[in-house]
Amino acid sequence: MYIVYFLTGFVLLYYGANFLVNGSSSIAVSFGVKKIVVGLTLVALGTSMPEFVVSLFGAIEKVDNISVGNIVGSNLANVLLVLGISSVIRPIKAKRRIFILDFPVLLVITAIFIIFCYNGRLVFYEGAILLILFIIYMSFIIANRKVRKGGNVEIKNIERGNIVKNLALSFLGLGGLVIGGNLTVRGAVGLARAFGISELIIGLTIVALGTSLPELFTSVIAVVKKEDDISIGNIIGSNLFNTAFVLGIIPMIYSLKIDTSVIKFENPFMMVVTILLFVFLFIGKKLSRIEGVFLLILYVIFILNLGFGLI
Repeated sequence: MYIVYFLTGFVLLYYGANFLVNGSSSIAVSFGVKKIVVGLTLVALGTSMPEFVVSLFGAIEKVDNISVGNIVGSNLANVLLVLGISSVIRPIKAKRRIFILDFPVLLVITAIFIIFCYNGRLVFYEGAILLILFIIYMSFIIANRKVRKGGNVEIKNIERGNIVKNLALSFLGLGGLVIGGNLTVRGAVGLARAFGISELIIGLTIVALGTSLPELFTSVIAVVKKEDDISIGNIIGSNLFNTAFVLGIIPMIYSLKIDTSVIKFENPFMMVVTILLFVFLFIGKKLSRIEGVFLLILYVIFILNLGFGLI
């Protein structure tokens, strides 16, 4: 029964996020909001909605390990698995703006999040600081949106439409996210207890992989279409959303307990992986196939370590 909850939850999360993004984006365009702004806000937010909803329900159900594990695991999966697979398909080129804005912001926010975790809790004011930093970053991006070449690609098919229809689509998507998030968390907790696996490991692996599927599909398709900006930007943006937006808002509602394992291993590993990606991209101005294979190997080691305690 728990596996049914879990899989049904993921299906509802996937379609719920799509319906909400399409409906709300069409409404925004109907009211004269520029597509590029919609792309940088609603569409970008939509790809992180599964992580947000699952982590929120994890906090509501008092399973903080799934809330935090989902985000940390998703960030690691985004870099090691998603960019690993994408760069193996075709080397991904990096442009200058990634090094002067996006990556420094990601490194700073990741470092601040790790520091906040050291006392074993993520509380209201810490979440507020993360959220404020995220809002400042997004405001700057929107104000300087013309520098984001290709930022309009993901929403080129969004058009004005029937307001009632799009409202219904938005509410249907929201309902799918709420029900899907609830079922996913219940299924994950049930599976963890049934198989004697810790909730943290379930959150870091299966839940994180499931909520990272939108990023995987987006980055792989972008690489095939030779839209390198989108492939890398999608991952950097998603990790920023996850860390600063999701773990910014949730502690302002429910304070989160941070597992000792996250403090001692997963968080430092996430920082090392983020720095490693920056170094790879900075040295060669691209992510090569060999580097992609190395990232995939690191992800396999990470998963094996969770299961067998290799490190």
